[in-house]
Amino acid sequence: MNLIDSLNRIVLKTDRGVFWLSSALCLSLCLIIIFVISPLTGLSKNFSGNDGYIQIAENLVRGNGYVFEKDGSQIFHRPPFYPLFLVPVAIFPVNWQRFVLIFPQSLLVGLISLLIFKIAKRCFNLSVARIAVIIFLINPWVYWNAKNPMTQILQGFLYAAFVWLVGNELFPPVKTSETQQSGGGPLLKSAVIGATSAAIALTHAAMLVVVVVNLFIVSVVAITQRRKQLFLTFISAGVIAIVLIAPWTYRNWVVFHRFIPIAGGGGLAYFNGNVHWSCIEEFPQRPGESYIDASIRVLGIDGTEKTHTHWKGFKDIKYEELADKKMAEHIRNHPVPFMEKFILNAIEFYFPAFVKPFLAIKTITSEQIVLSIFHLVLWVAAGVSIFSCWRKSLLLLAGIFIYAVWYFPFATGFIAHSPYTFGTIPLLSILAAKGLTTAGNIR
Repeated sequence: MNLIDSLNRIVLKTDRGVFWLSSALCLSLCLIIIFVISPLTGLSKNFSGNDGYIQIAENLVRGNGYVFEKDGSQIFHRPPFYPLFLVPVAIFPVNWQRFVLIFPQSLLVGLISLLIFKIAKRCFNLSVARIAVIIFLINPWVYWNAKNPMTQILQGFLYAAFVWLVGNELFPPVKTSETQQSGGGPLLKSAVIGATSAAIALTHAAMLVVVVVNLFIVSVVAITQRRKQLFLTFISAGVIAIVLIAPWTYRNWVVFHRFIPIAGGGGLAYFNGNVHWSCIEEFPQRPGESYIDASIRVLGIDGTEKTHTHWKGFKDIKYEELADKKMAEHIRNHPVPFMEKFILNAIEFYFPAFVKPFLAIKTITSEQIVLSIFHLVLWVAAGVSIFSCWRKSLLLLAGIFIYAVWYFPFATGFIAHSPYTFGTIPLLSILAAKGLTTAGNIR
């Protein structure tokens, strides 16, 4: 435990220390990746992960509208909050953007570490909080995500913030001179929780369900515990979230004449996941064929990924509706394959190296092997935490489950850094830290 002891003596004692250590570490490692590793290896010369968000931001800056390219189709499968976050980055020339991006992303990593520290300290103790932050910071995929214009870092921060805010209302801290002077009134609390809820929903469409389920659960808890003020806080937060989301929903209605609360793309993502496995579709993905081309073929659409999609989503809303309709039919008519896929996706998101026999194209990378081992260690340690301290650990486990379960029927974890579960890593790090301290009898 020499590393932990050294870090404890230096900075892992205060919220401020945790924030600045994490931000500085993230910034330093991203700079090394960009200016040392990239020139030496030829890897990561450009954004190695990109779902079109930076292109949207660039076109917003240029006044072209919410499109991937000038005069391109209006977009319905990318929600707006992350492109707006990237607008200050998109102001810079393209060759500067990778460098500029890592500054705000590093600050978000610092905030995630800060929230891990605060949640773990509240749930368990200072030792667990320190180790949880270290577990999060030794995860190499933190830095992969931080240097790319992908939603995972912002999404992870917003979800951790949401959990912290909700937890503070469900389990208020013991009042001290410090806590009595902070926290704000009920209306301010509702506004902050509502704004955070709207922000996370507008960052990724699946998060809308996460927010709704969480707010519903805590409202039910408030009713059963007869805590009227708590109930009103979360109902008000829900109303505020709806009000903040409504303008984007209205934009979708005006542009596409369809009710799209946040974003589309679910149907295509569903079939992308189907063709990824050898046991779901009769004719899954073939060697040399992209998973989107395979999905288009299975859907019975004439054309290819290049002709019908841009940045992994349909250009034409009519194909979106067709994919959604066929998704509903597939789930209804094939419940057993659907559950098989649900389980396989859940495994692959965390342990991609373990599902090779079920893949349509049986390829496993070294990154996926490392990711599987890393997650396995975390989950084994988390299991110790759940067994030894089940009351508090089950709450964190519920937070992980509510975040991740909505992804399980969709897409796949074939991306090595597993973006679909990255938002669960802060809470999983806390569980793993508690398990390690229990196993090592660390106080």
